Amino acid sequence: MKRIVAFAVLALAVAATAYGVTRYLQARQPEDPWAWMRREFHLTDAQFARVRALHQAYQPVCADHCRRILAARVRLEELGRAGTPDPAAQAGARAAWDALCAECNRATLAHLREMAAAMNPDDGRRYLALTVPRVEGNEHRGPRDVP
Repeated sequence: MKRIVAFAVLALAVAATAYGVTRYLQARQPEDPWAWMRREFHLTDAQFARVRALHQAYQPVCADHCRRILAARVRLEELGRAGTPDPAAQAGARAAWDALCAECNRATLAHLREMAAAMNPDDGRRYLALTVPRVEGNEHRGPRDVP
């Protein structure tokens, strides 16, 4: 009888440990951002498909903005390191930088509004409330500061 009780306690301890380890490992796995978005904004299958399609269609536009902004940042850094400063060249490079950043922000805000329009009105407003401040506050500086 003692053997049966000892075996049952051991089996229960092993099962509890296995359950705990499994829960711990599942909690450590990063969640798919699309699953979060679908759940957070209560997207139907049709809305979810539309939002993903909009996002995928915008990716090349975003990549182009990033490429151009990086080139403008490099140009500003080169001018900043030049031995003899050229105020006209620096002003032109800064104007180009500002124009690119404004273009990127306008395009991104339009994209976010399009994404929100694919959602239920209340969820779309909440989505914009979460995303628009991030875009409006984006200075496009990245890892290095631009002079």
